[in-house]
Amino acid sequence: MKGEHAEGAADPLVRRALELRGAERTRHRPRLGGMSISLLNELMTDHLDGGYAAAARRQDRMSPKRARAVLALGLLLVGLLLAAAYRGTLRNAPESERARQALVRDVEDGARLSGALQRRAETLSAQLVRERDTALTTTREGDRVSAELRRLETAAAQRPVRGPGISVVAGDAAPSTQVDPATGDRVPTAADDNGRLRDRDLQSLVNALWAAGAEAIAVGGQRLAPTTTIRAAGEAILVDLRPVQGPYTIEAVGDPDTLLPRFADSDAARRFQSYTGLYGIQFTVRESGELRLRAATGPELRYASPVSSPTVSPAVSSAAAPPPAAPSSFAPGPLAPSPPASGGGS
Repeated sequence: MKGEHAEGAADPLVRRALELRGAERTRHRPRLGGMSISLLNELMTDHLDGGYAAAARRQDRMSPKRARAVLALGLLLVGLLLAAAYRGTLRNAPESERARQALVRDVEDGARLSGALQRRAETLSAQLVRERDTALTTTREGDRVSAELRRLETAAAQRPVRGPGISVVAGDAAPSTQVDPATGDRVPTAADDNGRLRDRDLQSLVNALWAAGAEAIAVGGQRLAPTTTIRAAGEAILVDLRPVQGPYTIEAVGDPDTLLPRFADSDAARRFQSYTGLYGIQFTVRESGELRLRAATGPELRYASPVSSPTVSPAVSSAAAPPPAAPSSFAPGPLAPSPPASGGGS
């Protein structure tokens, strides 16, 4: 019959054969090799997630004009944020600068007041010493006490000294520069930790000078006494609770012919020479023909007690008796006669 076996014809024999063939195929387990090959083929041909394809289709549907508009809007928002941050920085910059200048002025005023009080104290101390020596030299016992006082004051760095010696200058590495984001100017930046001096560095230099034979030492104009300490307070270095600023000048009174070569051969001087090449730290040593070191700040006597006035016998003339006020004012306490023991603040 024409068209009986045409495509799509409902031949019962053909349909039965297909059903039997499908039943046979389901009765057997699929081969593993065939599953592996089909899985690999699927991974190679369809390895992207469907979401990526959908996003790509949406992007293709977006017109170039719309894409440019979205990009321009995003760039505009970023520019507005940067402009607002810049204006805030410029607004706060003058306030921070005024606060910094105010702090600098307070520090300078305090330093000037402290210097004036220090000079006043030195003047009064020198006047007191002159009057004391005048009172003591009236008797033989007074002369002996006056000589003992001078010896102990020299050991305690309570008298100014002058003479030849050496000057050691040590300072931090030179600062670098960077552009200030607020003003656009190039401003200096502090050196890193390897290029900055610490209190222990000054201690090592001072101890090396004592060991080399120094008779008197001053750091940044502050005379070192047996009880002087060199300590750090934050970023500042204190010498007897007084801040010193870099570059730090260490003056040592002594014979330069022996003091200079001994110090140059010390471990501290050789170490600082290597620091100069490695980290850029400043370090110079020079001979000085005349150094003037003022007296150290008077120590706080914790264990001193007044000396009782001696009993004067009636046979002794009152003119020959030592003045009671002079021995009573002498109370050296536990001062050590050797400055190198603790002059470095170690």
